[in-house]
Amino acid sequence: MRNSGKAPTMAVWIISLVLFLVALAAQFGVVRIPAPYGTWSWILGFGLLLAACRIRGL
Repeated sequence: MRNSGKAPTMAVWIISLVLFLVALAAQFGVVRIPAPYGTWSWILGFGLLLAACRIRGL
């Protein structure tokens, strides 16, 4: 099955999900992650997901 729409590929979706989970872990103190890493993982994950929805093949 080919990815013919504008949905992100599975790799981009998984990377965004991992970055989201890192941000959640940092926010709720589950794992001791420095604040800048938690914030930037949130920003980069969401930005990557938004870009993947607009750029075909990403």
